Amino acid sequence: MIHSDREMKTEAKCAKCWKEQASCICAQIEPVENGIEVLILQHPQEAKSPLTTSRLVSLALAHCTHRVGFSWGSLKAALKKEAKPENWVVLFVGTQKGSEKILKNKPFEVVDKKGNPVSLAGIQGIIVLDGTWKQSKTLWWRNPWLLKSKRIVLNPSEPSLYGNLRREPRSGLISTIEATALALDALGEKSSTGKHLFQVFEEQIKVWKKLP
Repeated sequence: MIHSDREMKTEAKCAKCWKEQASCICAQIEPVENGIEVLILQHPQEAKSPLTTSRLVSLALAHCTHRVGFSWGSLKAALKKEAKPENWVVLFVGTQKGSEKILKNKPFEVVDKKGNPVSLAGIQGIIVLDGTWKQSKTLWWRNPWLLKSKRIVLNPSEPSLYGNLRREPRSGLISTIEATALALDALGEKSSTGKHLFQVFEEQIKVWKKLP
C-alpha cells in the first residue's frame, strides 16, 4: 500500500505523481511487489522540484511509504506501524566517514554508525532521505532515531541517468530512484524490482527530454 502525507490539489498537476500533466507517466507505472520495504523521508523543498523522483518510487513499489516534512518522532511514527529502527538501514547520503576505505572498490557496504561492516541478516526495510545534500543533512539531524539504524553506503558504477537534466554537486551522486534500486539489489531484493525502477526512470527521462 502506498502512503503519503500530502495530496496535490492544484488542477494543473497530477494527484498521483505531483508533476505537471505534460510530465506525468502514471499511466505507464504498475506497482511491483517488493519484499524489502522502503520509507522515503522527503524534504518539503525537494517535493516541489519538477525533477524529483520520490513519487516515482512510491508509485512503482507496492510497499513504499512516502512522507514529506522535517521530522517524525520515531520510525513507528513515520511508518504508522510497529517497526524497530535496528532492523532498517538508512540509505546514507553525503560522505560516510572513511567511505573509500569501507567500500574498497565494492558496489556497496552495510555499516554501523562507526563505519564497521555489519551483517545483512534481519534487514526489513530501507529509509531514504530525499533532498539536496544540505536538505538531507537537515533531515538526518532532525530525526535522531535514525542513529539506531544501520547504514548502507553505495558506490555507483555508472553516472546518473539525469545527465544534463539535473547536475549533481559532485560525482558519485545519483537520483533517489536509482539509489533505491541499487540499495534494494544490494540487500537481496529480487533483481526484477530494481530493473523495474530503472525502467520507470528511463521512461520519465524520455518525457522530460521532450519538454520545451
